[in-house]
Amino acid sequence: MHNSLFYDKIIATHFFNERMKGTIMKPTRILLIHTEETRTHFNALGIVENEPLETEILYTVLKQAGHPVRIYDPDREPACFEELLSSFSPDLVYADGVVKQVPYMLDYMQRTKAFSPKTATILGGVFAEHNYRSLYKDTVDYISRSYDPCVISALASLLSEPDFPSSLLENLNGLCYRRKDGSWTENTIHPYDINLLPRDIDRSHFYQYQSRFRLLKHNPLACVRFAYSCSHKCTFCYRTMMNCGRYVHKDVRNFAEEIRNIQCDNIYIIDDNFLVDPTTLSQFIAAIRELNINKNFICYGRCDFILKNKDLIKELTQIGFRYFIVGFEAVRDNYLQKYDKKIEVDDSLSCIRFMKNIHAGLYAMMIIDTDFTPADFTSMYRWVKEQQLEYVIPSIITPLPGTQMYDDCKEKLLTTDWRKWDYTHVLLPPAHMSTPAFYIRYQLLVLRLFFLARRYGSYDFINAPSLISRFLLSR
Repeated sequence: MHNSLFYDKIIATHFFNERMKGTIMKPTRILLIHTEETRTHFNALGIVENEPLETEILYTVLKQAGHPVRIYDPDREPACFEELLSSFSPDLVYADGVVKQVPYMLDYMQRTKAFSPKTATILGGVFAEHNYRSLYKDTVDYISRSYDPCVISALASLLSEPDFPSSLLENLNGLCYRRKDGSWTENTIHPYDINLLPRDIDRSHFYQYQSRFRLLKHNPLACVRFAYSCSHKCTFCYRTMMNCGRYVHKDVRNFAEEIRNIQCDNIYIIDDNFLVDPTTLSQFIAAIRELNINKNFICYGRCDFILKNKDLIKELTQIGFRYFIVGFEAVRDNYLQKYDKKIEVDDSLSCIRFMKNIHAGLYAMMIIDTDFTPADFTSMYRWVKEQQLEYVIPSIITPLPGTQMYDDCKEKLLTTDWRKWDYTHVLLPPAHMSTPAFYIRYQLLVLRLFFLARRYGSYDFINAPSLISRFLLSR
């Protein structure tokens, strides 16, 4: 699966990091920012709040390397950023996020440089892997495109030495760095083997705020990742491009042991598709049983896999899989063909019937397309009602930078405000109505689905008036 160049690059980075450990003269103080979801638009606080797993992984690696590290989580702690810069005095400030968080990531870099021009700044995360040139700013010194946390650890070790030769940066997988003349150097990026991540992640941040982390009614909720990227190639999806488009998963036994050691009964497997290989899943089921793990699981999966592996899905429910997040996306075949989903509406219906028969919960993801007619909005509501779906997640179609869909329609975009890439804003001109009319129909659909679910007893943990007002005012 992996060529020699891939392993050579990984090993070179790791050995470089180990070598630097013994030469640190002054540990680098590092502030890791878990960038807030939004400051101005609809936020899902109290509804969906995920554990900052990638930040915790980076925290673990940097701490093991001997660097003083602090996580700043503005959605969950009241500390003022500038006060934190003053009290913690970081030498390196890091922020990451997805496209809607980019303005806030850049804002933190600007504020860091305004407070202390000598403090190094670095950006990373999902958006940075393929859209790094959008982050080339005077207030950004480095951009990490790889998922290897040792890249940033090695950089931190270098920063502890004054006037280190920039040639040493050339060994770091996927790193982009700004030279003194303002130009940027872009290191070649190679896929990362997820099995090289630390097996014992420091989750002290999660335990401190665990009452806040949730997915709808599942609370508290810990996050785990089994693999990078996805084995499918849907045209609208950015996640399939993660890790250079290379799907790499963890050793099954090690993954099960990682889950066992988490002090939380609810586990969210955040892979965009956990249901990939029947043999691997059978090994996972066996490991969970052998280790006598009794937890509640949520995962993503495709309906075609579910239909082809019904006995396996039944076994997953027997070991604790309570809910499956499934992208049905559309109620008409022409839209499914447009998204290259390789399924038909009849498959979705069969999947829903099967899951109901085995008493497995569903979170149904649906796409609100800007090609929708008024009848399409009505059809989606009726379809959901007929199937008696409890939880439905309708998202306005969003062309994500880096995907083919984005390249095909970027000239038609209604805005360049990244903050609106949150799946609740209209980014492309509606084909059959005005943009305001589209918003009205979208909001009406969401509200009707919400009240339909309330009739089933769902969303009872939500303050409905507050949620509705936040949603309607979010534009």
